[in-house]
Amino acid sequence: MSSGQARTAPPAGPGRSGPPLGRPGGPGGPSGSARPSFRKATGVFRNRHYRYLWTSSLFSFTGMQMQMIARALLAWELTHSFGAVGAVSLSFGLPMLFFALIGGGLADRLEKRNLTLATQTSSAFFGLLLALLVTTDTITIEYLFIIGLFSGTVQALGMPARTPLMAEVVGQDQVMSAIAMSNAAMNATRLAGPALAGAMAGVWGLEVLYFTQAGFNILSCMVLLMVPTGLGSSGAFGRPPRGNMFAEIAEGLRYAATHPRLRMLIAMMFAITFFAMPHQMLLAGFVQEDLGKGRGAYGIMQSVSGAGALIGSLGIATLSDFDRKPLVQWLSGVMGGVGLLLLAAGTAAFGYWGGIGAIAVLGFTLTAYQTINSTMLMDEAQPEYYGRVMSISMLTFSSMPLMAYPLGILADRIGARETFVGEGILVLGLMGIVALVNARYTFSRLPASVRPVGPAHWASRPGAGGPGPETAPRSSVGEPVGAEAVRTAPRPGA
Repeated sequence: MSSGQARTAPPAGPGRSGPPLGRPGGPGGPSGSARPSFRKATGVFRNRHYRYLWTSSLFSFTGMQMQMIARALLAWELTHSFGAVGAVSLSFGLPMLFFALIGGGLADRLEKRNLTLATQTSSAFFGLLLALLVTTDTITIEYLFIIGLFSGTVQALGMPARTPLMAEVVGQDQVMSAIAMSNAAMNATRLAGPALAGAMAGVWGLEVLYFTQAGFNILSCMVLLMVPTGLGSSGAFGRPPRGNMFAEIAEGLRYAATHPRLRMLIAMMFAITFFAMPHQMLLAGFVQEDLGKGRGAYGIMQSVSGAGALIGSLGIATLSDFDRKPLVQWLSGVMGGVGLLLLAAGTAAFGYWGGIGAIAVLGFTLTAYQTINSTMLMDEAQPEYYGRVMSISMLTFSSMPLMAYPLGILADRIGARETFVGEGILVLGLMGIVALVNARYTFSRLPASVRPVGPAHWASRPGAGGPGPETAPRSSVGEPVGAEAVRTAPRPGA
């Protein structure tokens, strides 16, 4: 095929047993198979810069896991109130709500590596500050809330840069593997981090836990310095936006709102983070108050959740060419709702060990849901919108701590176990609505989009020097324009 030809994916017709032709190596492509491939997923580690970013993330996520354990335990021990624990979570979520979109605009305009570095440095500072306050016995729930506001603001402004940077380092064809392996790093820390944090808090106290968290963030910064600048701001992924940043943010919102797939994926992420994920905020008090266990038991439960999450993220990493991703996501959401019901029923029948089994199910299913949603978002979005699209995805995570506060108040009144039942019923109801309203997309095979990549492609965008040899220009919302537009297969549900 000549470089000037449009590449066409034939529409699915009666009797077709497989998906339409996709990009090379994709479903129905030259590989001729969409079978899971762990070897392909780990191919991203051949990229040196990705290895540095992954290692930096590993240290960062370890510090984050320790901070989450320390924050939940500290808030509970200062107040013995589910509502207060939810309020501290709210302090971290409010800045996400207000500043995540600005963070996405910054990620698409500024040097992503430096933005990520600034975020890690700030996390280390706040960890040290909390360690000193706990050591001097001057910490209060009010101080914890205020520091949560500042820490959440820094995270909201800087975090949208990390995932796009990792995607841009490896290239479009390996985006799913890059994100899934990054999530695997996070979930590996969820396996060991909480157990270690619970043990440290029980033996040496929360101040040592905060000092250690700060140390991991400093290590993350040191590794990140080995990544050169310029990887995520120019080159094959286009020039950064120019002009008014808030106009660019508005353009990103319009892009996501007018793109049917992106709109649906973001709505599905909101559903699960709003109603399923807040159970994590109630566990510290639930383990100690309802199950009669200590700090170490809470850390072990979080580690079991991490073990399930690690298996889930590694499983999703093998599905980069799988053409039933929407179905996998939907099934994961259904099992997440079932897991919440099991958390209530299992602890009522078998106590702590019943909770361990339910938490393993929740870790596996909710992580699989989130990972596959994030990778489909990145696959659908044009690279110059990566930061803004990921900031909208991050905005969904603000709903988790925002919901944790009212759920915490509810748990104080009716009990944590009953609250878990309510969450599970809501999640199952929402997944039922998805199945009814969007059945064609959820249960059909997913045709692979045909999106040529490379410097010539992104140089061909309007305002970047005219059409290149690989493809024709696209409109401001990423759709092909003109007679030479690259055609893609019809997409169910779009």
